Amino acid sequence: MKSYTIALLALVSVAAFSTNVAAEPQGRHGALFGGGPGFGFGGPGLMLEHVADHLDLDDAQREQVQNILEAARPEMQALREQVRANRDALQALDTSDPAYSTELNNIALSNGQLATEGTLLFTRVRTEINAILTDEQREKLARGKERMREAFERRSERR
Repeated sequence: MKSYTIALLALVSVAAFSTNVAAEPQGRHGALFGGGPGFGFGGPGLMLEHVADHLDLDDAQREQVQNILEAARPEMQALREQVRANRDALQALDTSDPAYSTELNNIALSNGQLATEGTLLFTRVRTEINAILTDEQREKLARGKERMREAFERRSERR
């Protein structure tokens, strides 16, 4: 169950952290989830498009998912900026500075708080999205997550 949650959390977080918004639709609903250039194959929006197509989301559900992600975007952007600031602060630390340990501890505590806030935010988004799915779509999503978990385990065994 934890693996499924992590996989869905990863998917939602990739989509939510996406700042790519396509100017023109790509395919049936290409611009809906911000498909276009980005990391991976065509960006995180296209990954969401694939999941939305796989689950046979209707237009109303797609719009609801988009609204959920758009509503969470400012919070996700703020978290991402705070994480980036902490990373920059960590890289700027001088190990010879007498306050090094204190500053390092403060950054570590902040990172822990940001991880907590991110987990709660992504869980809220995932719960809101889950609420708009039909029972059949939830089952289909669960089967897909199971396949992903099995594939991950197979890849892990080869290492």
